[in-house]
Parts: sequence; C-alpha cells; structure tokens
Amino acid sequence: MMDKNCFHEEDKLYCYPGTMVLKNKLGIHDENKLEAAEGAIVTLRVAELFKDGIKGRFDFRHLKSIHYYLFHDVYEWAGKERFVDMAKGHIFCPYQNIDEQAKIIFEDLREQNYFLDYDYNKTMNSLIKLFTEINALHPFREGNGRTQREFTEELAKINGICLDLTKIRKDEMIEASFKAINNDYEMLTRLFLENAEEKLEKKEEWQDKYMEEMLYIRCHVKKKSHR
Repeated sequence: MMDKNCFHEEDKLYCYPGTMVLKNKLGIHDENKLEAAEGAIVTLRVAELFKDGIKGRFDFRHLKSIHYYLFHDVYEWAGKERFVDMAKGHIFCPYQNIDEQAKIIFEDLREQNYFLDYDYNKTMNSLIKLFTEINALHPFREGNGRTQREFTEELAKINGICLDLTKIRKDEMIEASFKAINNDYEMLTRLFLENAEEKLEKKEEWQDKYMEEMLYIRCHVKKKSHR
C-alpha cells in the first residue's frame, strides 16, 4: 500500500472519510486487510499476465491497460490517471501534467524503436532510464510499482531479455528507485543486471506475444540496419 506520508493532508477523493484506506470494490475499511486482499488478487493477475500477456504498442495506453488488468478487481479507477498530487521522499509529476509528460516519455520510446536496434548493454541502460521516468511520472493513485515493473519486463522480453524484477526486495527497489530519480543509477543498474538474462532465441516469440504492429516494427528495424 502507499505510504501515508505521501500526502500533506487527508486524501478525500480516494480514501474513506477520516482514513487513509483507499475506497475499494471489496468494501474493506481496514488498511492491513485491504493490503493483504489486494496483494493476493494482484499476484494472481500477474501470474495470468506471465502466461498470456497483454499486447500493446508500449505507449501510455498500454501502461494503463496493464494497470487496469492488475487492479480492476479492487479499484473503480484502475487504469485511470490519478487526480491528486503525490510525494514519497520526492514529488512525483503533478497530476495536471501527467498526460503531457507521458506523451514525451512514450514518444521518445517510439523514436528509439523500443530499443530493438540496441545491443544488450545499451538496451539495459535504456530500460533503466525508462523505468525511472515512469516511476517519476507515477500516473496512478496506487499500484505504480507493480505496473511499471510488468511493463518494463514485457519491453525487455521483446528485446530478447528475461528480466525478473520480482526477485528484488521491496526495500531495495524503493531505495534504488529513489536514488535513480536523483540521477544516481548505480544501485538500480546493479539490481537490473543481476536479474536479467539475454535469451535471443525467445525474442521473436515474445514479440508476437506482447507487441502490436510487429510487422511494422520488424520492417522498420530492417530498413534502419541497411542505411
């Protein structure tokens, strides 16, 4: 669950009155019980995504589709941008600027051809930078970390890399992400590299599983390689 220190005042839009418990479809008013129920449900949804995946164009819509799939059993606003400002050791993107900033991030990803032209090291560095940018965007009221993790793992796969961020302890990921937002990528880079394995033999299979418009992408890569 999100730290209570994320807000300077009571979050009346998303929480039950007088509490920091998020309004939820389960009707749970106890924070610990909600955390346990949400965790169990989302773990099941993550397992389903690992098996079936969600195809998309690796844009903001794709990110929101993943969030919706993971959290729609619990929250009415699953897959939708937040309408409150948030902070957790640092201030995340103001909610009024989320769409504008997301457009910049995902257009840049498209311009980089989803890292498909890069070697392993450059791809990993690019994934780490994108992961940090999405973390700074923090577009959802809850579930940002799990959503950006799933999105990044899928993007790694279409590049022939098996990246398993679930192996990283929560406290390590929080610390590494905080440092990265403040331009210190050393810890996050180490964690990514420790939990990544290149599997080029799976690349085409994973592209077909996760990526829309792969015929266009492959042709685009081929044209660029002949320049």
